[in-house]
Amino acid sequence: MPAQLETNERHKRMVLKALLWTTLAGGIFFGILNLFHGIWVLSALEGIYACFSVALLRIVERTPHLRFWTLVYLLPFFCVMMIALLLAKTSYTIFAWIQTIPIICYLLLGLRTGSRVAIVFITLGLLAFNYRFTGENHLLNLSIMSNVVLASLAMVLFSHIYERSRMDNERRLMELASTDSLTGLANRMKLTEVFKREHAHAQRNTAPLALIFIDIDHFKLINDQYGHEAGDQALQHLAQVLGERLRTTDLLCRLGGEEFAVLLPNTAPAQAIEVAENLRQRLEDSPLRLGEKCVAMSLSAGVANLGYDGTSLDDLLRTADRRTYAAKRNGRNQVVSVDEPSADAQSA
Repeated sequence: MPAQLETNERHKRMVLKALLWTTLAGGIFFGILNLFHGIWVLSALEGIYACFSVALLRIVERTPHLRFWTLVYLLPFFCVMMIALLLAKTSYTIFAWIQTIPIICYLLLGLRTGSRVAIVFITLGLLAFNYRFTGENHLLNLSIMSNVVLASLAMVLFSHIYERSRMDNERRLMELASTDSLTGLANRMKLTEVFKREHAHAQRNTAPLALIFIDIDHFKLINDQYGHEAGDQALQHLAQVLGERLRTTDLLCRLGGEEFAVLLPNTAPAQAIEVAENLRQRLEDSPLRLGEKCVAMSLSAGVANLGYDGTSLDDLLRTADRRTYAAKRNGRNQVVSVDEPSADAQSA
């Protein structure tokens, strides 16, 4: 997800840069043109905005406040469009720029903010157009305004549908990218994302955070004896059985192969051990059914806690993994929550 957010922001920077270059070129060209036509106010505004575009081009690639500067740029930019429509000497062709507002808003501001800003300025643009360019012929006025209104609504609607569809597709792709296809559980990428959020929460609120590393006992024997399809069923079985014993705030994920992890927010060390024991007992009491056969399953688990066993996800995974393999060495089907004493310590 963080990588996806970076991609989205990079895309918005590129769009904003393209718009800034367009504004710079247009500001210079139309500023000179309006100067010759005696439209001093608009010429000055276009010159000022061309200079503003140059200033923004210097910071758009590196500013951490992209959304802020986008709004600072767009809101006055749209206001200049409204002023241009209202000035006595300007042409109705300026309204063509008004039609770009929905596209610009949705591309740079997203669905919610973009729709609100687009609706406000499209409405103001229609009112300004009606004020400036309608005459005494009411039937002609109706025809003109109907076309202008429908075209504007179509631009808003199409832009909205496109952005909504793009966001839905992006969300589905992210769900697929962060989900294990076999078990339906979260994968390592999702664990990393959620850990960052829960780690920040734990630091802000001085809350405990625990992680359980789980490895299925004798998984290779299940594969060898019953086939790889049975091995897949064993993985799915564990995911279902353990998932039923966890809170909605806990995250059960598959790291790969027969290795799983459980992230436990707001869980003290003693509680984490109890959860791990409950999961172990639950799997032991729930054999895997393969046709008419019941295959016993068990797990070995290691528990690690934020602060006691490290401050990063890698620290906790490394510690919990080490304790899991200590559980396997000690006979499997058990939970280890502390490191075994070293040989030197035992001899001493």
